[in-house]
Amino acid sequence: MADRRRYTEGSSARQLNEANRARHRAEGERYMSGSAAPAMVPQPRRKHQKTSHLTEENRRNIAARKAEKKAVTNAQIRYTAGMVVAIVIAVALCCYLLKLISDVRVAKNTVADLKEQVATQLDENTGYSAGLDSMVDLNNIYDIATQKLGMVYSQPGQTLYYSQNSDDYVIQYKDVPEAK
Repeated sequence: MADRRRYTEGSSARQLNEANRARHRAEGERYMSGSAAPAMVPQPRRKHQKTSHLTEENRRNIAARKAEKKAVTNAQIRYTAGMVVAIVIAVALCCYLLKLISDVRVAKNTVADLKEQVATQLDENTGYSAGLDSMVDLNNIYDIATQKLGMVYSQPGQTLYYSQNSDDYVIQYKDVPEAK
C-alpha cells in the first residue's frame, strides 16, 4: 500500500505527495506523521537564512517599499531641516528688529537731551545779553566819543544813501564821492 501522508492547509487536510514534500522541505517545515491531519511542528528560523524562496516580483516589491520608506524619511528630514532654517531666520529677524527699535529709542533720547541743552544755553545767553546791555551806559559812550575822541554828529546833507542789492553785504570798488 502507498504512503498516505497528509498535511493541513487552512481548514482542510490534503494528501502529501512528493512535490508538496519537496516544497515543505525547502521552506524548512516538518510534519509529524501518524494521524489523518498531522500538526505542523514549527522549525526555528535561522537569522541569516537566504531568501531564495522569494520570487523576483516579491524582491522588487520589497525593494520598492524600502526605497519608498527611505524617500519618505528623506522628505521628512528635508522638511524638518527647512522648518528649522525658517525658524532660525525668523528669530534672527526678530532680534534685528528689536535692536533697531532700541537704536531708535536711544537716538530719540539723545535728541531730547540735546534739545534740552540748547534751550538751557539759549536761556543763559539771554541772561548774559541782558546783563551786558545793562552794563553799557549810552550817555557815557556819547561823552567819551564827543569829548575825548572829538567825534561829532553828522549835519543834514552829509549823509549819502545808496540803493542796496538783495545781498546782505556791500562791496566797495572805489571811494565814496564827496557830498555837494
